[in-house]
Amino acid sequence: MDVALINEGTYPYVKGGVSQWCDKLIRGLPEHRFRLLTLVANGTEQQTWELPDNAAEVRPFPLWGPAATPRRGRQHALIANAARAVLAGSVLSQPVTFEWGLRELARAAQGRDFARSLRACDLAGDLLDVWPGDEPLTVYEAIVAAELVERSLLPLKVDLGPGLGLTHAVANGLPTLVGLAEKWRRGTPLVMSEHGVYLRERYLAFRELHYPSGVKTIVLGFLRQLAELGYRSADFVVPVAKFNARWEHRLGADAASVVPIYNGVEPALYTAIEDEPEVPTISWVGRVDPLKDLETLISAFALVRETLPEAKLRLFGPTPDTNVDYEKRCLALGERLGVLDGMTLEGPVPSSRIAFEAGHLVALSSISEGMPYTVIEAMMCGRATVSTDVGGTAEAVAEAGAVVPPRDPEAFAKACLLYLQDSELRHRIGRAARERSLANFTLDRSIDTYRMLYAAASNEELDISA
Repeated sequence: MDVALINEGTYPYVKGGVSQWCDKLIRGLPEHRFRLLTLVANGTEQQTWELPDNAAEVRPFPLWGPAATPRRGRQHALIANAARAVLAGSVLSQPVTFEWGLRELARAAQGRDFARSLRACDLAGDLLDVWPGDEPLTVYEAIVAAELVERSLLPLKVDLGPGLGLTHAVANGLPTLVGLAEKWRRGTPLVMSEHGVYLRERYLAFRELHYPSGVKTIVLGFLRQLAELGYRSADFVVPVAKFNARWEHRLGADAASVVPIYNGVEPALYTAIEDEPEVPTISWVGRVDPLKDLETLISAFALVRETLPEAKLRLFGPTPDTNVDYEKRCLALGERLGVLDGMTLEGPVPSSRIAFEAGHLVALSSISEGMPYTVIEAMMCGRATVSTDVGGTAEAVAEAGAVVPPRDPEAFAKACLLYLQDSELRHRIGRAARERSLANFTLDRSIDTYRMLYAAASNEELDISA
């Protein structure tokens, strides 16, 4: 069948864990034809992945191109009323009002002038009218929040066309908004995957953004209502770890619709690594991003160097343009702690295996994860791992690695030193890690479960309870 795979800013434009997952899913299900829809910033993004043969269409949808010229078309009153309901539902936590408004906007979005009509609405004025806070909302806050919500509503305009067997949103939030519109218009089944917990990661991200408190309250209120509606409405919600399912249940997902599916890797590509570098080395691989909390890792490395002055920290992976300042902050921390001479930013690598070969152990210091490929792939290669207890990491590692609290450099350093100084323990843990990954995290196992899930979502009689 035709499947619309909807993501936000990743595949096929950016390398990384979610893009890797998308590519593996499409290649693993050659019997289906995939239409790719990616919500992007401005439409100038360059494709970085070579697509499988069954990726039949690639369609970027820019959220931040030039603003539409306001126009009061025939449907302006309907759109204005619906948008006001969405804002009221967001600010006042009214799920029924919020859903009604979104449904009406999804219907109106099929008109040619949706973006212009939406732009003509007085969203800032509406926010000032419905604002219930004890502290008054400023006009500036209302204007900024209105712009952000308006841009977030634009994906409702996407029309995926007839003939789809199902839509598959790679995350909650804006990708799910596209799937919801398709479900309301044509009854198309909706599957939603979650690699991290969308709402939790938005809360964390907004801590780093310099918006006034009123803006944060409005936009996060909108995203919370959208996330809850996505959980309630999806035919299947697919977390990559049972940890995520707790958030999903709390935010309204029906327990019967939640089907955890662990990420999988190909054992043939991640055979056991026997050799180790001569100098004690910690490897990290991922996207340079505040969610990866490299500052904790660098702080832990400084503590490791107090015991092992010759130790090295090698960081592999890309730095997105939006995170260049964060990279500079990490390098400044390394210089301030006096360890810059022992750490290197290696940039992207063709395979994470290269990063694993470079170290005695593999580190993951994130403050938010789903089921991290880094950890699973390192385990498959027989490398000991030190990870923070976020998302499904502890589920993946169990007793076959060290799991420590997030944002705790002392605990992280202690675990690293334990493995770096005890080769017998390190190798024993590495062997246990490989055995565990082979038993639980193979790609075939993951893909076969998705195959059954797709069949169930499209009303074929298959039991996915196993």
